[in-house]
Amino acid sequence: MRTLCSALTLCIAMAVGAPSPTYVNLPGYAFKTNPNCQRHKPKTRFDARCDWPRLGFKDFTPPLVTVLGI
Repeated sequence: MRTLCSALTLCIAMAVGAPSPTYVNLPGYAFKTNPNCQRHKPKTRFDARCDWPRLGFKDFTPPLVTVLGI
């Protein structure tokens, strides 16, 4: 029980103390991006260092959403 408690405390401390970049939608950018990141690709292309999600489909374009969402 003591080991479980200490492991849980360690996990919480790591989650709180770990820096997490903020990904936001910016006008003209195709993906959610971290505005403080130095980009290596144009803003219309996926940059693995700066954009979110880090894993995804290459050249994916989301479908257009209609009024009914279909």
